[in-house]
Amino acid sequence: MAKQPVANPHDTRLRATAERLRAALDRLTRDSGSHSASASATARLTVAALAREAGVGRNAIYANHRDILDDLARAREHQRAPASGLTAEDRITKQRDLIDDMQQQNRQLATENAGLLRRAIEAERRAYRAERRSAQLTKELGSLQRPTILQSTKEGSVHS
Repeated sequence: MAKQPVANPHDTRLRATAERLRAALDRLTRDSGSHSASASATARLTVAALAREAGVGRNAIYANHRDILDDLARAREHQRAPASGLTAEDRITKQRDLIDDMQQQNRQLATENAGLLRRAIEAERRAYRAERRSAQLTKELGSLQRPTILQSTKEGSVHS
């Protein structure tokens, strides 16, 4: 009987998070959810609602659980299918929820872009300083490599 390799803590944590996310997605997509958080979240199948329901950060979902994002998108499409029987108020509410979700995603992307811009500016500053220092060292090296003219003195010794 072959011995199973022991999973490292990172893999164990990823599996546990995936299980929590799948359970939360099941609760969110169920029509008759009696769970307190899922009752309010069933109207919105968003990453934020899924993260809240599972008790994990949204970034963890985006970074490590793309398959669950795909399942969430399919569930959202499935939920939208019977939209023709909805009242105008229900459609407006769904549209507002969608707008809220997109605005939140837009804010998150703006924050990420600002961080990347800050890092790029700092990298450019460091590169500029490195180029200046390189030019300075090249100049010093050039002056040190120039030949020195030795002059003789009256006593026969050589001085530079």
